[in-house]
Amino acid sequence: MAWMLISFISGWLGSVSVEGIFSRMPKGELISVEYHVSGTAAGYQYYYLVERQNDGTVVLKAMKENYGEIIEKKVDAKVLSHIQDIIKLYKMYKYKERYLPYFDVRDGYMWDFYARFSDGESISSGGSNAWPKNDGLGAIRAYVTEVLIADSQ
Repeated sequence: MAWMLISFISGWLGSVSVEGIFSRMPKGELISVEYHVSGTAAGYQYYYLVERQNDGTVVLKAMKENYGEIIEKKVDAKVLSHIQDIIKLYKMYKYKERYLPYFDVRDGYMWDFYARFSDGESISSGGSNAWPKNDGLGAIRAYVTEVLIADSQ
């Protein structure tokens, strides 16, 4: 009976992402966040970067739509603060390092997400044809798009 329990626990531990269980939200302020999705076509399907510059200004570089041009503009520092709130709300600090499908996929999408904080900590996650269960990535993308088009309408 004991061997069955040990076998079950070993199998369960092998299927669980240990890195996500013990992760915690970084304590520093968010200083940069970057996300991109690539498909089989050349170039990024979607891309954004929000980054605090050395002079304290915050720059946003992003696409309004898939495969669109990358637009650059200065934004309020509150943009990084709001994105940090989204990261915390969606517990994106618990994302696994890599997401891969359970079956072999030879076509599709790849993505990478990277967030850097003032205390030197970072969050890094990515995948190929598999994403986290929650939509923190989509929530940040929607917010970034909103900020990007706010002054251009």
